[in-house]
Amino acid sequence: MSNELDGVSCVSSTNCAAVGSHFSDDAHPSQTLIESWGGSNWTVVPSPNPGTASLLYGVSCTSTTNCVAVGSYGNAWPPDRTLVESWNGSSWTVVPSPNPAGSSAVLEGVSCTSTTNCVAVGGYRIANGLTDRTLIESWNGITWSTASSLSPGSTYNALQSVSCTSATDCTAVGGYRSGDSLPDQTLVESWNGSTWKVVPSPNPLPSGGGEFTGVSCTSSTNCVAVGGGSDGTYRSTTVTEMWDGASWRIVPSASPGVFSILYGVSCANATSCVAVGRYFDGFLLNTLVETWDGMAWGVTPVPTRPVRPPTSSSARRAPVRPGASPSASVKAVQGMM
Repeated sequence: MSNELDGVSCVSSTNCAAVGSHFSDDAHPSQTLIESWGGSNWTVVPSPNPGTASLLYGVSCTSTTNCVAVGSYGNAWPPDRTLVESWNGSSWTVVPSPNPAGSSAVLEGVSCTSTTNCVAVGGYRIANGLTDRTLIESWNGITWSTASSLSPGSTYNALQSVSCTSATDCTAVGGYRSGDSLPDQTLVESWNGSTWKVVPSPNPLPSGGGEFTGVSCTSSTNCVAVGGGSDGTYRSTTVTEMWDGASWRIVPSASPGVFSILYGVSCANATSCVAVGRYFDGFLLNTLVETWDGMAWGVTPVPTRPVRPPTSSSARRAPVRPGASPSASVKAVQGMM
C-alpha cells in the first residue's frame, strides 16, 4: 500500500487542498488522492478517476470555491493522457484537456490567477518514443487549449513547475538534454501575455548539469527556482537560482548528505522563501527544508522519519511520468543500491 501527496495550494490558514495518488498493490493501479485542510484537520475528498490508473501531481487554488488539479490517467501503465480536475466548492470533476496526437503526455504543474486564467505545464513523448517535448496548456474559463512552447533539447525536454503572477506574466521551469550521454540542463520559459520564450539560465554544475523541479514568483521581478544536479559522480546537490527581472543567477544552497534535491518552493516575498526536498545520508532518506531570508539559504531542522531508499520492486510500482527524466538524486540512489 502506498499514499503520496505531490502538490498543495492554500488560500488561507484554514483552507488548503493537497493532491497526489494512492494504490494498494500491483493488481490495483494508482488512483487520485485529494485531501483538504479546514483549519483543524485534514480530510480525504472524493475525486474522479477517469482511467484504471489516474494520478495528480499539482494543484492551484484561487479561492475556497476554485481549485484546479493536474496529472495524468490511462487504461494501461504508465498512464499516458493529460488529466485536469476542478473544484467548485462542493465537488471535484474532470475537465477535458488536449493531448498531442500520437503521444503519451502528462501535466506536472499548474498555476491559476483567476477562474478564467490557468496555465498547466508538463511534457509528452512523440510517437517514435525517442524524443520528449515540453507541453503547455492554458485555460480561458471555458476550455483548455495547447499553447506553443519551446523544446531546446534534441532528445529530452520537460517542464516540471509553473508560477504566474498575472495573466500576462508566467514562469515555467524544468530541464532539457541533447543526446543520451549528455547531462540535463536547466530550462526556464516565460510568458508575456502573447508568446512563450526561453530565458537563459546558468547551469551550476557544468560537468553533471542540473534540472529545475519547482518555481515560485511573487512579482515580474522576483522568482526563485529550485531543483537538483549531479557533479558527474554519484553525488548530487541542490540547485537554487533567482530572477531579478533581468537575469537568472545562481544562489548557493545547502546540500547535506551524499545527495540532495529540492522539489518545491514557495515565496511570500523577496526575503522569505521555503524550499522542500530530501537528502540521502548514505543509509537513509531524510526530509530537507531550506529557508531564504533575503541573504542566504539555510537548513531548517524539521521532524523527520528517515526511510530506506525504495527497493527495485517498489521503484517499478512508482508512477512513471511520460516526458519526465529521472532526477539526479534518483540516479544516485540507484547507483548505490
